[in-house]
Amino acid sequence: MKRIWCLAYKISLFILVGIMAGCATTAHVAIDRVSTDNATFIISNENDPIGVAPVISEEISKRGYRVHILHPHQKTSNQESAPVAAFGSGFFISGDGMMISNAHVVKGATSIVVRTVDGEKFMAKVLIADEKNDIVILQPLESREVAKWLTLAQFKSTKLGDKLRIIGFPLSDLLGKHPRVTEGIISAEVGLLDDPTRFQVSASIQPGNSGGPVLNENYQVIGIATEKLSDIYAMRKTGSIPQNVNFGVKVDYAKMLFNGGIEKSIDANTPKIDSLEDAVDATVLIAVNVEDIPESTAPSKPKRRILITYSYNYSWDVFHYTLSRFNMQWVDENSGEVIANGNFSGVSFLSYVGIVQGVLKEVFNKAGM
Repeated sequence: MKRIWCLAYKISLFILVGIMAGCATTAHVAIDRVSTDNATFIISNENDPIGVAPVISEEISKRGYRVHILHPHQKTSNQESAPVAAFGSGFFISGDGMMISNAHVVKGATSIVVRTVDGEKFMAKVLIADEKNDIVILQPLESREVAKWLTLAQFKSTKLGDKLRIIGFPLSDLLGKHPRVTEGIISAEVGLLDDPTRFQVSASIQPGNSGGPVLNENYQVIGIATEKLSDIYAMRKTGSIPQNVNFGVKVDYAKMLFNGGIEKSIDANTPKIDSLEDAVDATVLIAVNVEDIPESTAPSKPKRRILITYSYNYSWDVFHYTLSRFNMQWVDENSGEVIANGNFSGVSFLSYVGIVQGVLKEVFNKAGM
């Protein structure tokens, strides 16, 4: 009998230690308490054999937040059949108002509205699109004349380290409808994975800059602002957030789209652009799938979307599924900033539900949620 009690004591002690080990989580949290107000949490559910996503969703929902589980192969809002409103930049290349922008800016467009720097608006259509090189030539629906348009140089006339400027309308829903200018240099004469159609720039590019002109010091176009390296993509690939890695498509690939009619429209007597002000006047805001471009209003607080990714190792311990490792990361979907990490490792008699709840509780407590 004494031996049975001794054995029972040891088993109880072992279970107690296991439970305590299961509660021993670590979390590094850096969340502004206010910044989670009205946030929507997106749970990425790419590999979840035992169903951790619903546990995370339930715990976050209890605190009054909106939660959405993104299942594998599920369509995102940008893939829905309904037209999606989008904004980008472009620039005039001829006196009759032809423009260059990025093909991805107008992809799926049911309508294209163009707004000039002085506030004039007109409708446009796609004349030629090159989705492979992400270039599009736009034409006004009705004939018109413009006072300023940009000349196209050859990218091969540039060299590594040359200074440049980018003009565009980044984050127009937040910053407003006035053009912004960023300065930098040619950081590389090729793009991601040495793509020869692209080149890397140090000048900042934000959503809405796409399609804007990249200018040399003579205010000639050497490229079209195209994209920035995704922070989330780089984080997943390398474990670190890149610093200001941006790309343009070389203007030479736009010239390859010109036919005889376009070349005739590009007047040999193009007005000389010899100032930044003239170059800005030749840049336009492009709105896709909107009835009109409203005038600037007081900026509203942007909605925040927080992406939750996670991974784990699991096993069956006769009673339930448990975890030996659980790693969770919260990322601001807009900025790519990692705002929280929650981690568990060890041996526990708790179920996977209890372990996940324990990590979330610590994250919530440290975040003040």
